[in-house]
Amino acid sequence: KKKKKKHGFSEPLSNNTAEPMSNNTATPELIAAFRELLAKEDLSGFREEDVDPDDATIARFLRARKGKLDAAFKQFMETLAWRKEHVTPDLQEADPNEYIYTALCPHRNHGFDREGRPVYYEMSGRIDAPRLMKLCDHETLVKRHIRQQEICMRRMRESSQQRGETVDSQVVVLDLLHLSLRPNSSALNVFRECTKIDQAHYPEVLHKCFIINAPWIFMPLWAMIRPWLDAVTRDKFRVLGSSFQQELLQCIAPEELPVEYGGSCDKCDGCCIPPLQELVVPPPAAQPVIPTTSSSSAAAPTSGKEDSL
Repeated sequence: KKKKKKHGFSEPLSNNTAEPMSNNTATPELIAAFRELLAKEDLSGFREEDVDPDDATIARFLRARKGKLDAAFKQFMETLAWRKEHVTPDLQEADPNEYIYTALCPHRNHGFDREGRPVYYEMSGRIDAPRLMKLCDHETLVKRHIRQQEICMRRMRESSQQRGETVDSQVVVLDLLHLSLRPNSSALNVFRECTKIDQAHYPEVLHKCFIINAPWIFMPLWAMIRPWLDAVTRDKFRVLGSSFQQELLQCIAPEELPVEYGGSCDKCDGCCIPPLQELVVPPPAAQPVIPTTSSSSAAAPTSGKEDSL
């Protein structure tokens, strides 16, 4: 008899796949009707860059509300108010806590999938959560997530311009290798609030989330997290064990996939995702300006299937 693996699974732990929504939920007629409602509103108090959304943004809200115009418009107006308060000018500047995240949370915005969607990688299992929660409070970590979502939105716009077609979603890869046996409750509270923010104010931005190297101890945690996500979002998650490479390669071309995960990326100096580092607090004036994307994400690939709404 074959022995069971102790540190993960060789088969997917979830067979859910994200099915594309019907195009009837975001028709040109609905988008035009959305704009008519928007034209009747006094938008003078909101962020100037938010009050004239492109068709792709309107389509995301319509898809999130399954084509229900009034519900989509209500969610958009609530998002305008939320963005006025939370998407502040300092998010465009270097994160003063970047040295903390670099040391305790291995991550990187790296490349694009086969259809030009930006990809974000995080070695979530190696995050030093107890130490991170001591150095950064709940509000700071939520703000960090909002900053990352804004980076993603910018990368989607850049990819759309490069490809000459709409790119309106992202791919996320979360690596759970070395996941702690004791989940940090404070970190879970941060994650829960971030999921609420994403579903309310960044609807339909997630194309797919791969959770890889998921050990058996993750399953009770996943059972707790699943109810936090709406049904459509849950179906975009793929929980995989150690045999994840083939599925990643279906989504991400080898030259765009980090070498750590079996790709052939040659655009990075050494490893694609920086490992855990010693935490060194720099003097205030010496804190570096950290680039928001890696060199491999400077331009979207021009090949691959066309993206669809």
